[in-house]
Amino acid sequence: MVENEIENGILLGREFTTAVVLFQEALASKLGLNATDYRCLELILRKGPISAKVLAEEVNLTTGAVTGIVDHLEKAGYVERLENTKDRRSIIIKPIVNHRQLHEKTGIIMNSYRTAMAELFKKYNLEQTTAIVDFLREFVEVLKEQTAKFQETSAKR
Repeated sequence: MVENEIENGILLGREFTTAVVLFQEALASKLGLNATDYRCLELILRKGPISAKVLAEEVNLTTGAVTGIVDHLEKAGYVERLENTKDRRSIIIKPIVNHRQLHEKTGIIMNSYRTAMAELFKKYNLEQTTAIVDFLREFVEVLKEQTAKFQETSAKR
């Protein structure tokens, strides 16, 4: 019984990550971006001003690819490039919108999402909600760790 539940959990995890990717693609499209641009914008919004090099490392892209992404984000009015006063060879990418402004642009998608998530969380008591949040935090960490392992393995080939 336990083995079956573990396998079901793994399969559900795959379904969950696929649903997240599809949701992010829908949001990105609404914002006039592709999924990679959106993923970078989300990271910039969460971390605040960030160097192009650090952004490239965080999303596992080359600095050249990040230059193109920053071009798209800057043209769309989401970020600006600033001089890096600590290293003149690099730039700092600064968000010029915040999450609330970004979500206002997504309109009904984000409003519907927020309402649906609020309703979902109302089904659970505080102890259950805490367990769910803890699980999701740990799930994110497992995904990050496994992604790093896959990237290491790919780099060695």
